[in-house]
Amino acid sequence: MLTTIKNYVCDDCGRETEFRGYRQARAASWAISKTYTKCYCPLCAPNHRRGKAADKNDDPPQLPNGWEQLKLI
Repeated sequence: MLTTIKNYVCDDCGRETEFRGYRQARAASWAISKTYTKCYCPLCAPNHRRGKAADKNDDPPQLPNGWEQLKLI
């Protein structure tokens, strides 16, 4: 039987792991891009899921002075 083991390398931290396919990698909580060109380990994956990669280093949005909520309605 021919084994097809692929080496997956995290694009953020460089962690390497071997899996038989992308389904096994996703089952192990690895994030794989739609085009199967980028992958992220379980520690780095939450920053790249559901579009959060763009704002992973940004500060939370701040309201300008005078716009805060004074009381609950």
